[in-house]
Amino acid sequence: MSGLATAGAVGAMWMDGELVAPGEATLPVLSFGLHNAICVFEGIRVHAGWPFAVAEHAERLHISAAAVGMSLPWSAEQIVAAIDTAVAAAGYAEAYVRPVAWRGAEMIGIDASGTSVHLAIGVIRWPAAAIPRQPLRLALSQWRRPAPTMAPTQAKTSANYLVGSLALSQARGEGYDDALLLDHHGYVAEATGANIFLVREGELVTPIADTFLDGITRRTVLRLAERIGIPARVTRVTLEDLAAADEVFLTGTASGVAPVAQVAATTYPPARPCTRALADAYVELVHAHRPKEAPRIPSA
Repeated sequence: MSGLATAGAVGAMWMDGELVAPGEATLPVLSFGLHNAICVFEGIRVHAGWPFAVAEHAERLHISAAAVGMSLPWSAEQIVAAIDTAVAAAGYAEAYVRPVAWRGAEMIGIDASGTSVHLAIGVIRWPAAAIPRQPLRLALSQWRRPAPTMAPTQAKTSANYLVGSLALSQARGEGYDDALLLDHHGYVAEATGANIFLVREGELVTPIADTFLDGITRRTVLRLAERIGIPARVTRVTLEDLAAADEVFLTGTASGVAPVAQVAATTYPPARPCTRALADAYVELVHAHRPKEAPRIPSA
């Protein structure tokens, strides 16, 4: 579910109000966002030249920034316009867009007061071949998602991804594709960078998103399930529930709907009718998407 750096070249970079050469988009080593983790980001897929759910992603970037005490000097509309500009400059039909905002290097310490806020948007070539095609195998990680009182769990911030990174490295070292993380109470939470769903007797079930990010793809799949008549429920999920499931899949911006063949010692049958129906509906939706107006030129 990860590996963005290997997907393709960076085709365009927008930084602090203007397009720059990707190699020139740099930041000081002592940036507050780097050593104090005041950094938020988004991931957006471009399908057939158009970024999917771009306004929703831009709005969530603002929500994440506010959760870590950072006010972005660009509105959500200006960020959408900047993304349009960067995508057009890259010229990739299939791509991944990474907007990232962080605090600058004006001071060293814990208090972020007085530090500047920066925003960069990179467009990475992301061909269909970069998306996992084989069903995934998940290890059960020793790491757990923190309680909402321990971290801003609904913010897409770099600090929240350390646990996922550690879990993924360990899982891949053991021969798995990804890892399943539980929450602080021992309930099923998510994978290292994707939300999880299970299907039992035709019903779709996904965990309550209070200790992990409520993914935009997750929301989209829940809406698609309602549209095509698959009953869905959001509830606490136990490992026993997962072991008794008929199907399991992950959802995320980078790979859409990704089937799961195994979680720890539990394997799932290859027939995945609900997963296949939702994956097909998702692909149809994202490729049918078109913006209501032409790309705009951003202002700072």
